[in-house]
Amino acid sequence: MNINVLCEKSDQAERLSQFEAVNAVYSKDRPKGCRKTWVQVMPYVMRDEPKAEKVQIVKGANGVLIRNYEELGFVKESDFHGSVIADASLYSFNSEAAEALREAGVTKETIPLELNVHEIRKRGSKGTELVVYGRAPLMITANCLYLTENHKCGRNIPDGHDMTLTDRKNVKFPAVCECRYCYNVIYNSVPVSLHKEIEAIEALGLDSVRLNFTTESPEEAERITAYYVDLFNGVQDEPPFREYTRGHFRKGVE
Repeated sequence: MNINVLCEKSDQAERLSQFEAVNAVYSKDRPKGCRKTWVQVMPYVMRDEPKAEKVQIVKGANGVLIRNYEELGFVKESDFHGSVIADASLYSFNSEAAEALREAGVTKETIPLELNVHEIRKRGSKGTELVVYGRAPLMITANCLYLTENHKCGRNIPDGHDMTLTDRKNVKFPAVCECRYCYNVIYNSVPVSLHKEIEAIEALGLDSVRLNFTTESPEEAERITAYYVDLFNGVQDEPPFREYTRGHFRKGVE
């Protein structure tokens, strides 16, 4: 099974680009010394905003991960010839939707987070990628949490600012102020992890699985990657994290 990693932080990407068992690294910038397949991660939102950095496809990228339909058009206009991978936010609920994305120029789709294992089988998963670990984004917002709290723009361009939202039940939700493109991402309080579903995942016939790293430290990301590599090699052990959810893999959306 090919194991790919998506790293929202540059230090995560640099650490995991040296991990032998990792097939491809997805990140906003190419990690230093990376000799693996590198997929450039596009922003969730391409904003026409003076503070937002202009999006450009880096020369030498092996692929791009697109997160909305505008980016699909942008990639086609850029005359990019590498792989075009659709993230889960480009929703391909069924085989017809998946085929439409392929006809539009998408090379590989990410299985929607809302589908359960039975719906994935019915949809078909050949040539697709499944996220087996990572915090799901709950909200993308142009309203800046850092600006609201500090009354000034953070302008921390490379990796943004990490913040936390706490609800009335004292549940904490990580939030990342993506300063480079001037928007915020609010993530689920716990990551999705399908470490107890390895047999079912292997039976789907996927092209690859993906680990999405958001707020983890490089050391945490490396431990989690090693854990999943062992799982797919038949080595069972306790996960290096306590709290998680299986998302919709067994329940689906009701």
